[in-house]
Amino acid sequence: MLHRRLTAVALGLASALAMQAAQATNGYMSHAYSPAAKGMAGAGEAALPQDSMSIVGNPAGIAKVGRRFDIGAAWFSPLREYDGIAPFDANGMPTGAMAPIGGGLDGTGTVKSKNNDFFIPNIGYTHPIDEVSSVGIAIFGNGGMNADYRSIDTLMNLGTYGGNNPFANPPAYTNPMDPRFGTQVPGTNMIGGGNAGVNLEQLGISLGYAREMADNFTLGASFLIGYQTIEVRGVGGFQGYTETFTQSMIASQTMSAVSPTGLSDNGDDSSWGYGFQLGMLWDINPQMTLGASIRSKMYMDEFDKYKDLFAEQGDFDMPAVATIGLAYRPDDRWTLALDVQQIWYGDIKSIANDNKLATNCDLAAAFGMGAPGTGYEASYCLGGDNGTGFGWRDMTVVKFGVQYALNDTLTLRGGYSHGNQPIRGSQVAFNALAPAVIEDHWTLGATYKLASNYELTFWGMYAPEETVKGPGAFTGTQAPEIKMHQYELGVNFGWLFN
Repeated sequence: MLHRRLTAVALGLASALAMQAAQATNGYMSHAYSPAAKGMAGAGEAALPQDSMSIVGNPAGIAKVGRRFDIGAAWFSPLREYDGIAPFDANGMPTGAMAPIGGGLDGTGTVKSKNNDFFIPNIGYTHPIDEVSSVGIAIFGNGGMNADYRSIDTLMNLGTYGGNNPFANPPAYTNPMDPRFGTQVPGTNMIGGGNAGVNLEQLGISLGYAREMADNFTLGASFLIGYQTIEVRGVGGFQGYTETFTQSMIASQTMSAVSPTGLSDNGDDSSWGYGFQLGMLWDINPQMTLGASIRSKMYMDEFDKYKDLFAEQGDFDMPAVATIGLAYRPDDRWTLALDVQQIWYGDIKSIANDNKLATNCDLAAAFGMGAPGTGYEASYCLGGDNGTGFGWRDMTVVKFGVQYALNDTLTLRGGYSHGNQPIRGSQVAFNALAPAVIEDHWTLGATYKLASNYELTFWGMYAPEETVKGPGAFTGTQAPEIKMHQYELGVNFGWLFN
């Protein structure tokens, strides 16, 4: 009965909360989900459960926090921009550059993303069943990419990827237009049609159970329900690199083409999925606790509206995550926490695949007229099984945090985390849409007890600016640069029932 009630509440809140999620910290994973751990840069989620949201980091923690309800919100501000490349050199000659296009008069200026302020809620509840077992629920958000580059900020209003350039977007390869090249992607050849961005929002519902197997050892498990939405704008100019378009041109011997319907500017699409998570807590001694958790890949339905853009015809699963952590309490006031987290972005083709469109999806090469070193294999085109992704690598994140109980009412926290860079310079072109380049997080936090059964937890996060620059696919010899830095401020209300 309790599980059914919790599930009903979760599903009722899912649609309301999902549209608020906007994170882009460790890739597109939040630096932490537990309000207490947020103040410690994510450290402690594996081995130091302190609130009901700890189920997201380690479901075994449900058994350690008692009966409590948490609800909170954060203001999150990711400031994203790119420095574009010039389509013409100093002598006015074409450079061969295709994307991104900058905002200055010479085509090399900075273009900043709009929509930099997001509201992120969190909610969780844990409930002991008996002296050794508990259940819990938490609703959490992932997401990011959420970039919004306006064509009006780019050279000649062409748009980041030339969406407003009639000679870069099929069928306008010729003048007058040749109908054999198919129809133009709707909304990409008008004023504003070059606005570019990706808005990915992911919500997870974690339904967990934990049991103390012995006085010093606890196991936990959770079933995860995933929901995600996405909208992609301004990439219609790449229809000539889709599997749908190129295969139709080959089949007709260039006499006609089928324009992709699932490439760009199709509004929001959504999908549901599921996954599992296991966790453990081991109190090695009264001062030291070891925690570990592994969350499976979340198997999501495909994005049908973007089947011609993402690999495997719109497949976009959520990556698996594993964390191991240690909490050390040298005395009654101090606690030190260290977590190491692994995120397997490399297992999600739509995220991890490199951009090989220029070398492996050259339509001219299919007819024996390609440039040296190029070829054509349909699976490497957009929408194909090996189609272009964002080229992200797996991330390993090390998190360190410290907590100090100043008195019975106030607890102070601080933390730092560092992760490896998931984006290489060769993959900058498409990652202008998703500049998830952050490596470091600095945080402060505190919990203030309003009464014996009420508390407020606060946190602040700063992620200093990171940049990635480099020539690569679709940038010729020039090197566009993507940048981001972030701020977050949050508060959580905790209601302790016992």
